[in-house]
Amino acid sequence: MDRFIFYNGQILPEKEAKIHVYDSALMFGDVAFEMMRTFNGKTFKLDEHLDRLYNTCKILQIQMPYSQEELYKYHEDLLNAHKEDDNIIEWRTLINVTRGILPIYRKLLGVDYYCGTNVIITCFPLKYVHTTIGYVYDGIKCKVASQRAIPQYLLDARLKTRSRLHYKMAELEMPKDYWAILLDDSGYVAESTGSNIVILKGLTLKTPKYNCLQGISQKYVYSLWNEEKEYTNLTLHDLYTADEVFLTCTPFCIIPVVEINNIKIGNGRVGECTKYLMNIWSDAVNCDFVKQSADWITDRWL
Repeated sequence: MDRFIFYNGQILPEKEAKIHVYDSALMFGDVAFEMMRTFNGKTFKLDEHLDRLYNTCKILQIQMPYSQEELYKYHEDLLNAHKEDDNIIEWRTLINVTRGILPIYRKLLGVDYYCGTNVIITCFPLKYVHTTIGYVYDGIKCKVASQRAIPQYLLDARLKTRSRLHYKMAELEMPKDYWAILLDDSGYVAESTGSNIVILKGLTLKTPKYNCLQGISQKYVYSLWNEEKEYTNLTLHDLYTADEVFLTCTPFCIIPVVEINNIKIGNGRVGECTKYLMNIWSDAVNCDFVKQSADWITDRWL
């Protein structure tokens, strides 16, 4: 089955997707975006993602042509357009909002050429985003990149944008199968590349407060945890001596971390509290996302 996209009010075949070479997205990486996932075909926390998207557009002064309620409907309409594909259960969806063609080029293209905001929604099978089985049962290994997170005084990390070259630079430093951890300009832990970092010390969950996106998955984990929770500055020493460490992000939910800079976290295995959080999240959405991910990857290997 062909995939479809939403593009400026229309649902079109994905292969017909186009964006102008002079769009601000290509010229400046000037894009507000959100990434969602489904559980059992239903979008998780779409309202929260749209709240953040509209806040980002407001601060970037990108004029959104649709109300939040309209965009919610367009997103769900696009998902429904893929319901006939019985081979795909779960989807990763993206909403990208660009400023459109830069003014200097609009004059050359003529007044009849569309030059307003571009709103693009895409659907991609989630199973192809999950590329390794190791994180599910064995956890991942991380290293600290020399690349630093962008300081808050240069670009507020609460804005979710496509200006992510610092993530790519950090990833390029990593050995195969390692995930990057970025520090801020003061040496405190900031985030991984597109993921929040959470540690467990005793019965207290802790996550960085500054220079990182306050992720929706991270907030959801905090809502599931009935013990102490903190937003605070974290050092590498805090990570090395934590009882457990994990990452949170939309496609994978929770990713256990078992080693950082060749130092084992806890006993070097996925922690019991991390497993507990993965289980209660799965129960809450009626979807065992750990088994689901393992099944997808196993099927690909067969």
